Amino acid sequence: MLNNRATRFFISFMITAVWMGIIIVAASGEQPPRIPVMLGGIMPEGLIQGFTYLLFVFGMIEIYWLNSRASREKDAFSLHLLPEKENWVLSVEDINQLKLNVQQVERSGRFYLTDLVKKCCTKYRLSKSSSEVLGLTDAQIRIYQSEMESEQSFIRYVAWAIPSVGFIGTVIGIAASLGYTKDASTPEGIEKVTSMLAVAFDTTLVALILSIFLMYAVHHLQRKQDALFLRINDYVIENLINRFYK
Repeated sequence: MLNNRATRFFISFMITAVWMGIIIVAASGEQPPRIPVMLGGIMPEGLIQGFTYLLFVFGMIEIYWLNSRASREKDAFSLHLLPEKENWVLSVEDINQLKLNVQQVERSGRFYLTDLVKKCCTKYRLSKSSSEVLGLTDAQIRIYQSEMESEQSFIRYVAWAIPSVGFIGTVIGIAASLGYTKDASTPEGIEKVTSMLAVAFDTTLVALILSIFLMYAVHHLQRKQDALFLRINDYVIENLINRFYK
């Protein structure tokens, strides 16, 4: 269901709409509580916070989807595609059979591991050189990493955009408060100036807090992906390349 980015954005929009509805209801009344107001419960001033919530939820759903993909890639290790017993040597005939087995597995789903093993088998059949297969493995791992990093580029843009939107809200709030300075001699004018200043700083505060959580999730995802590719590289070297018959 989450494989389509438009679907993920729609889900993010619905979650944000529900959250904003809760905040607006909590901030209703003559003297609304400070926290719902700070979170954007007063309209139209709260639209800036609402936009940052939308970006944050969308970024987190994108990260969840990529985490799920990385977890699914780990399932390939449970297939035991390669011989894991000690002193097992692979002949050319074993390599041919191994490639056929991997092709059978890929009919039900493609993994980075199955794709790499298949390419390594093809390379060894052509070159009969372990060093060339090792070079292919390193190059292919870099390609897989680049592919996943390109999918993270939009998440990184969202993580950058959240504090930027908060700063835009600050500029708008300060500009609006300056527009009320001519009335600052009256209690009503002072209240308008201070309320708009509060809006200005609230937008930045909310955006910075959200960006902290999102960036932590991004770094956690990056560590998980790096660990996945390191494991794939070690698994192929240990159980395939090192077992080629010399």
